[in-house]
Parts: sequence; C-alpha cells; structure tokens
Amino acid sequence: MSTAGRAGPGVVAARGRPRDERATAAIAAAALRQLDDLGYSRMSMESVAAEAGVARATVYRRFQDKADLVTSALATRPDPAPPPAGPLEELVAFLDRFDARVAEHCLEVIGCLIAQREGPGAMARHRDRVVQPRMRATRSLLEEARTLGFLRADADVDLLLQMLVGAVFARRIAGLAHERGWARRAVVEACRGAATPKGLARLAMAPARPPRRRPAPAR
Repeated sequence: MSTAGRAGPGVVAARGRPRDERATAAIAAAALRQLDDLGYSRMSMESVAAEAGVARATVYRRFQDKADLVTSALATRPDPAPPPAGPLEELVAFLDRFDARVAEHCLEVIGCLIAQREGPGAMARHRDRVVQPRMRATRSLLEEARTLGFLRADADVDLLLQMLVGAVFARRIAGLAHERGWARRAVVEACRGAATPKGLARLAMAPARPPRRRPAPAR
C-alpha cells in the first residue's frame, strides 16, 4: 500500500497545494504562547488563528480540535540543552525547569483531557506525544546514573521517576510557587535510599543523621 501523501498522527491530510510550513510554525508558536499566558481553558482555535495571522480554516486543516493542536505544539517544543555535567545534574535541571515553567499549564491540560472535554482519545494522544517521550528521556538519566554507579544496581528507576514528577504536581496542587534549590533537594531526598556512596558524593549529599536527642530534664 502506498504511503504517499499520508499525514502524521492526529493531523488532517493536506489536499491541493503543498502545505505552508511557515503557517504551521506560526500556529504552533501562537498556541504555545497562549497556553503559557492564557491557559488551556481560555485559548481557542479562533484566538490562535488570529494571533498566527491565518484563517480559522487553515488551523482546522491541520488539527482536528484544540487538544490536537496543543498536544502537537507541546510535542514540538524543544527542551533547553542540559548542562554537560552528568545524569544526576541533568535530572536536577529537568526537574527545576518542569517545576518553574511547565507544571502549571501541564496540570491544566491533563485535567481538561482526563475530563474528556475534547473526546476520549485526547488524553491518549497527549500521553503518546508529550508525556511518554519526556518520561523516557528522564528515565534514561536515571538508568545512566545507575550504570555509572551513582545508584544501586537494584534501584527502582521507575519509582524514583514517579516520585520526582509526582512531587512537582503535588507542589502545584498545594499552591506552592517555584523555589530556587528545590529541585536539587528533591533529587537528593528521592535518591538518598538508592544512591551509592559515589552518588551521594556526586550530589554533595550529607549522610542521613539520626534524630538528635533532647537532653534529659534536670532533676
């Protein structure tokens, strides 16, 4: 079977003239800006089209609905280059970036999609395009740290990853703002039980101290 002219997942196949990729880039950029500034619930296909300087039909030729547009745009948003310092440092940088600028709208998007406001397939599409690729990339950092001997050979990297990402969402639900240095402390505490002495030194962790006993009252 020929695959010529087949569109990618979630994108309506183009007909007639070749698609203008400049318009596609402008639509994605407008969608990301409005997601950051307005939030998922307040943006619309129409507002994105107006900001991108294209007709509404141009947006709908490329994307089925708002969920399709937003998840496609998020999937193409490049992540900053990680610091060339090793997997644990890259993990801290990822968590800091996630806590600082991604978690807020990410939580809103997921909440709306779980509620199936955009159709039952929207959340699955978001997982495939956005969540799973980033989880795999972050998991690879923990795997590399384990290979390099920073984590024990039997460390449960999946559980560590869930603990770290879950902590970011817990902070957002609790209404806590981004805090300088939080990401490193989170990695330290999450990995403390799984880290080797080499890993403890790498993250400059202090060994866990027993609770200090209060002096007995004088009699």
